Amino acid sequence: MANFGIFKHNKRSIAPLFFRFLLISTITWIILLFITLMITLRLSLTTMQEKIEKDLLATSTTLASSNIIKQMFADGYCSPDDMEYLDNFVKNNSDLDVISIADKNSIRLYHVNHSQIGKKFVGGDEETVLLTGEKYLSEGKGTMGWQRRAFAPIRDSNGYIIGFVMSSTKLDTLGLLRSRIKGAYSNLAIVMFLGSLLVAFLLSIFIKRQLLGNSPEELVHAYLVQSTILNKLNDGIISLNATGHIQLVNAAANKMLGQRSDLLEGKPLDNFLLDSKGTSLLNNKQTSATTSNPNILCTTIPLEDTAQNRTGTTIILTDKSEAQHLANQLNGTQHIISMLRANRHEFMNKLHVISGMLQMGKQADALRYISGLAEKQTTTIGPVLQYIHNANVAALILGKLSNMNEFKIHFTLLPNSYLPEHSLFLSTSELITIIGNLLENALEAINLSSGNELRNIVMQITENPQGLLLTVSDTGIGINPNVLPHIYETGFSTKAETGRGFGMSLIHSIAEKHNATIDVDSEAKAGTFFSLYFSQKRYNSEVDK
Repeated sequence: MANFGIFKHNKRSIAPLFFRFLLISTITWIILLFITLMITLRLSLTTMQEKIEKDLLATSTTLASSNIIKQMFADGYCSPDDMEYLDNFVKNNSDLDVISIADKNSIRLYHVNHSQIGKKFVGGDEETVLLTGEKYLSEGKGTMGWQRRAFAPIRDSNGYIIGFVMSSTKLDTLGLLRSRIKGAYSNLAIVMFLGSLLVAFLLSIFIKRQLLGNSPEELVHAYLVQSTILNKLNDGIISLNATGHIQLVNAAANKMLGQRSDLLEGKPLDNFLLDSKGTSLLNNKQTSATTSNPNILCTTIPLEDTAQNRTGTTIILTDKSEAQHLANQLNGTQHIISMLRANRHEFMNKLHVISGMLQMGKQADALRYISGLAEKQTTTIGPVLQYIHNANVAALILGKLSNMNEFKIHFTLLPNSYLPEHSLFLSTSELITIIGNLLENALEAINLSSGNELRNIVMQITENPQGLLLTVSDTGIGINPNVLPHIYETGFSTKAETGRGFGMSLIHSIAEKHNATIDVDSEAKAGTFFSLYFSQKRYNSEVDK
């Protein structure tokens, strides 16, 4: 394929691409991190607290049922060995801050702070264990501050409650553990943020290389521009891979092959296109070949890499009938040129009039005369060239306009008129037949009218995808009601000259051929209005016949 110069490497465009990825990755990171923190932090804190509470209950239950504690109650005091054992027990458990052992009167036999031994238990949350003998957790404020506490009853051999064991963790310790977990998540957030920066940078470089140095927006813009350019070309473009399968076709190629893109892409070219000898176009190397369609000229351009290996092929299809269309259009311009030459003397006479007025010193009269000519140009010739894009039809109307000027007839082409270069409903020859005869009949009808100061012809030619409307009205003598039913008969004419009476017959036959409607409204000594409407499109609307 041709290189249109749209894909250009631009290192500076990496920066906006990087920041775009950075923004996306940062937003994604914040959302994911928030969700992760909300879920895992809550889960971690809940799991941590449940573990500590479970360990506290297990510690209190184990100590309450141990023989060491029961012997302590039998002796009525805590021996030095027992005190050392309990102190070491607290030191060896990081989540355990306090162990307090008290009798049924809440008098401490042991406390991690030895100075509290012999004093009454503080907090008031021990009453339940002494009354019910249940194991439970509570929060209370003791001599060492607020604590999460686990109570377990101590029973004698007969099952009576003789005291309790309280194991606790200070709430400050729980807060410290929570802070540690949050700190770990904060470090993780920083690592994720730095990682997102690195990933965004590497990803932008990688995508940049894959896109040949273009940002995604540049690539989309380049694709749309190239696609538009390819589809606007009159020549068909087909791109093939190394195996001869179709990769890309433009709109012109679709039209020439008579297939849609989705039916062509991925299929072998030989299934749709061969040269005039019935052989594959891939056998040709940078040569032109006429295809099986006599109107299409094919140019094959192989694409090769540095090792002279074929990597693909570009096929250019040229519709030779387009050249014929251009010739026909040029023909239309020749009609205009001929018409301008025919009017040369008329314009020379006008220049002589202006020159004479200036020599006579009548500048005001000359200006008025020039203004009249300019107004005539604006109201008559200008609209024809503006609204009628078919050169042959425009030349015909301008030629008739010259005749009308000679007979002082005012011509108006309605401003809502429009005729494309190639009509969807009539060929150029049919348009010329209808318009030429209608204008000629209108001109003759006005010339036959006497004593009528209104000498006007009004015309409308409007085509859109739904239909083609042609109207011509004049201020001529009109048509006698008795004659009106016979105007389409071949050879019928109200004039005595021979060789007449074929114009309206030709118009009627063209209308019947295309299932068009004809309306005629005429009034004697007032004028006639003709209207034709074509709604049936012709089969070969692209080619004028």
